[in-house]
Amino acid sequence: MKKILFLLATTFLFARENPFIPVVTNESNRIIQKQQFKSKKLLLSSDARVLKSVIIKYQALNGSIKTIEYPINKAIDWHNPLYLSTKITTNKISKKVKVGFLNFYIKKHKLLIQTKDKLIRNFMLIKPFRYVVDFKADKNFLTFTQKTNSFIKKIVLGNHSGFYRVVFYLDGTYKIKVTKTAEGYLFEFR
Repeated sequence: MKKILFLLATTFLFARENPFIPVVTNESNRIIQKQQFKSKKLLLSSDARVLKSVIIKYQALNGSIKTIEYPINKAIDWHNPLYLSTKITTNKISKKVKVGFLNFYIKKHKLLIQTKDKLIRNFMLIKPFRYVVDFKADKNFLTFTQKTNSFIKKIVLGNHSGFYRVVFYLDGTYKIKVTKTAEGYLFEFR
């Protein structure tokens, strides 16, 4: 009996007020908006002779920290600095893609859909990465498919009862911001 009372007493002593609040908080998983990376000059030690690999450590869209290793295994001269830079491609002209009765304008990582129909839902699917957008309208048409040369690989337009669906096959995962405009809907893929 004493043992049971002792176990109950110790259980209550170590109990938390709210067990649904996590004990450990992971503050490092927050994504903080930083300046856009352009370039970095890397100086090597005087004893460097062979560049074995380059490891890139980055923060993913979900806030987790990941690394990628690129094997190189080439001779180098330590006197010459290494440069890491991004190649900035400018796409000033928006590309118009017509799929069925809809016009899509793609510029960098933005997409404008010209439509007066009401957006009723939008969501992301994985394997493969797809972004699904449903518009309220009673239209009768066959499925349209159009491949593109951008971060959107393919656009599929399909008919459903009471609405039609637009599916964007993407080259990766994105956070998407939707804004209603006078012409239709603007999607920003970040």
